[in-house]
Amino acid sequence: MNSFFKSKYQEVLFLGITLLAFITFYIETDIYTPSFPEMVTYFKTNEDAIQMLLSMNFLGLCISSLFFGPASDAYGRKSVLCTGLSIFMLGSIGCALTDSLSLMILYRFLQGVGCGAIVSSGLATIFDVYPAERSSRLVSILNGAVSGVMALAPMLGNWISLHMGWRMNFYLIAVLAIITVVCTAVFTKETLPKEKRNKLNPSSIFKNYGLLLLNFPFMAHSVIWCLMFSVVIVFISNLSLIFVDHLHVAKEVFGYYQASIMAAFFVGSMGAAYLIKKIGMMTTKMIGSLFYLLGIFTLGVLSFFSIDSPQLLITTMTLASFGSALSMTIYFTYSMFYIGENLTGSAMSFTQSFRLLMTSGLVWIAASLFDGSTKPMSLLAILSTASCLGLYVMLYIRNQHLAPATRKLEI
Repeated sequence: MNSFFKSKYQEVLFLGITLLAFITFYIETDIYTPSFPEMVTYFKTNEDAIQMLLSMNFLGLCISSLFFGPASDAYGRKSVLCTGLSIFMLGSIGCALTDSLSLMILYRFLQGVGCGAIVSSGLATIFDVYPAERSSRLVSILNGAVSGVMALAPMLGNWISLHMGWRMNFYLIAVLAIITVVCTAVFTKETLPKEKRNKLNPSSIFKNYGLLLLNFPFMAHSVIWCLMFSVVIVFISNLSLIFVDHLHVAKEVFGYYQASIMAAFFVGSMGAAYLIKKIGMMTTKMIGSLFYLLGIFTLGVLSFFSIDSPQLLITTMTLASFGSALSMTIYFTYSMFYIGENLTGSAMSFTQSFRLLMTSGLVWIAASLFDGSTKPMSLLAILSTASCLGLYVMLYIRNQHLAPATRKLEI
């Protein structure tokens, strides 16, 4: 049991509430997207207007993520997390009750703003309490659980929409948000002591982000794991266009191909939690990285020789997804232990916003270059992987490819 907690029950409760917060955050979009056609009819609008529900939520998340992290470094994790969760709760209740599309878009923006506290302050609590190896294992378990729920969310949302109406999805999110707020406020305690906090002002926020940008091991590890994650998302976003439109895979079968990528990510995340304990972070990281490299290399070979076998292509993508999940949480953990404890919240905000922007950027590039084949996607994956390899070589030369022996490093 961790010395921060008075009992094993308190520790399990803390981890359970953290998991609940992340599940609520990650399914709040995936669960209602199958209901878009019904929502278009209900609001008497078009698909472009309904898409604003996604884009405004994303905008709110990007903006607030950059603020909530530094705020949690100044005022503590719990107060900032409760504030963000309360904003998310209000937005969720508003989405469930409103009959106006304009107001729903506003409430979706509020949901995104509130989610910024979850991805920054919520994740920072784990690194406040646990050492490197334990943090990495817990983040792996969190990723696995979340990816599993995300894979199930569209199916659950579709079932709810068919049997109880599309609005019931928003009621479910509102109920989960209320439960999360109450549990966080009542059952969790502050993880960042007052003596380790910073003063919050605009200059300190910019200073903190400047320090992070100039911290090479932090940035290098962050770019590596963000690129690995983004490549997997590029695979998922291009899959239907390639498999259904180009390779003429039946829509009834396509879902299984798509699910295999998410399933591989789930297995990789859970496998990382097990392997880190058994063989250590370094060995687990190398195994995951090799699986990822094998997947990207074989995808490149298939694309170069125009081998359009759905089974072979999905195998390469599945290998890359599995490898990224097995290793990316370790790269993420290493990055967090190259900064001072007073920058944890800012670092969480920075990395989450950086991941969102990088992912959306690569997806946009892949969409712009798409020509009906796998070549543009493969080229993008190869270039991203080459960048990762270059950064890792630089980390190795500097002897910064492992976590430092102590957390108390100054930048």
